[in-house]
Amino acid sequence: MRIVVSLLVVSAVALGAGASIASAAGPQQTVTGTLISRPSGTLAPGTKVAASEVYGNRVFIDANRGYALVQNGQAQYPAATTDGGKTWKTNGPALHLNAAQAPLAVAYIGAGGTKKIFAWGGGQVIDATPDGGAHWYRATFTGLPVAVLKNPKGHLVAFVDGQTSGASSVATQYVSKDGGKTWRLDNTIGGS
Repeated sequence: MRIVVSLLVVSAVALGAGASIASAAGPQQTVTGTLISRPSGTLAPGTKVAASEVYGNRVFIDANRGYALVQNGQAQYPAATTDGGKTWKTNGPALHLNAAQAPLAVAYIGAGGTKKIFAWGGGQVIDATPDGGAHWYRATFTGLPVAVLKNPKGHLVAFVDGQTSGASSVATQYVSKDGGKTWRLDNTIGGS
């Protein structure tokens, strides 16, 4: 529900701005993600986790295959299921460690198919994998990502709030054509 509301707000901003998303004076032009490595003392990818550790939204791309975030100990991980949510396994390294990484918090997960999975919300990052979880990349923005989705061309589109233009805050739009490794400022509606 929050994702839909965020998208409606961003759409309203875009429609009110004419044919393009409002851009702030001096927003980041390109945001390059860094490979996320597994912190010591955290679960290895592929570790079975209890369904009770799943939190937030769950995204299913078919009746059996889905993605979610899990809280295990003091860390949050991406997780995947292949049996409709009966069992879950971590699908990458810890994306956030409590207290140590507040700006890196993620609260939502999305999927653009079996390969493109992404997490955002709560912090200044979008964590994404272009290869189904084998490699995760962290892109850090100066604003707060409020929505991430896949456009009809298969590119990831992110709306980032918190860029300032004078006394007001505006949403900027970034597009990733490589599954979340690199994000470029793009003022065309829906990303090119």
